[in-house]
Amino acid sequence: MRVGAIDVGSNSIRLLVADVPLDGDPRSGLETVARAGESCRLARGLGRSGVIDPQIAERAARIVSEFATRARSLGARHIILAATAALRSAGNGDEVAALLAARSRLEVRILTGDEEARLVYRAVVGGLGSITARSPCVVFDVGGGSTEVVSGFAGEAGRWMSLPFGAVSLTERFLHGDPPAEEELEALRQSVRQTIMHECAYMPDRAPLLAGVGGTVTLLACLDRGLTSYEPGLIEGHPIPVSRLNERITALTRMTQAERRGLPVMGEGRADIVVAGALVVEEIVRRFPTTTLLCSTRGLRYALAHLAAEEAAREPEGTPGPSDLH
Repeated sequence: MRVGAIDVGSNSIRLLVADVPLDGDPRSGLETVARAGESCRLARGLGRSGVIDPQIAERAARIVSEFATRARSLGARHIILAATAALRSAGNGDEVAALLAARSRLEVRILTGDEEARLVYRAVVGGLGSITARSPCVVFDVGGGSTEVVSGFAGEAGRWMSLPFGAVSLTERFLHGDPPAEEELEALRQSVRQTIMHECAYMPDRAPLLAGVGGTVTLLACLDRGLTSYEPGLIEGHPIPVSRLNERITALTRMTQAERRGLPVMGEGRADIVVAGALVVEEIVRRFPTTTLLCSTRGLRYALAHLAAEEAAREPEGTPGPSDLH
């Protein structure tokens, strides 16, 4: 079934149009028809003001409308539009959601942290396939406004936690120098470390299989492979040895924004926040010791696509879905 998924994150908005098997197994092959992403930075200034800036909300509405139109033009039968940390925490989150719904003609689902964490686990484990079949797993997703950490066994999520920080919020709170001063880096590390140790106290001590998803992790994988452009097929499941991972992170912390922006694989709107994201990765690997970090390119939108197919399959033929109701 052809479906669409739009993930409204705190830093970027992402689209996936895909043909999804209807066997209910997220490990089944999903065929990508189209994928796109655009930086929006919904969470900019949110930590200080408590609300999403109206101009940024307007930009988000334009992007979401364009993505919804593209998904419909490609024949998506059912489209899910879901928002995460920025809309969860903003004082005007419901107002912004209403704006996105009006422009896209889609219902907006503001996911709870628990919902987001479980969906991310499902997407990552499903994408990695057979290597997760009989293994305890820890999966994490470093977003712009929150970081999801989930432990589980094979395809079944066990404990999960949505941590109240991400690359955007941490950058605004801690990192002001260019490049950041060592004192700023250490203050960020200490804050993230304390939160992880407290909130993830009941998760496993180690991670036989540790997998990360999100723009920071895919950038680190591209750098590790020496790629000059983003090629999902070349980094999905790529194992980054921890020793090399730490070298890549250290190098990023010592670069200026201009130097980071000059990296050929640095996506738009990421050069200023990637240091914070990389330090979160560093602290998660410290908390869940492992020899390698597996890169996943299959974030939240992939789980949303499977969910869209499941929902559409339950509807009688000809029944309008939420993407047709406005």
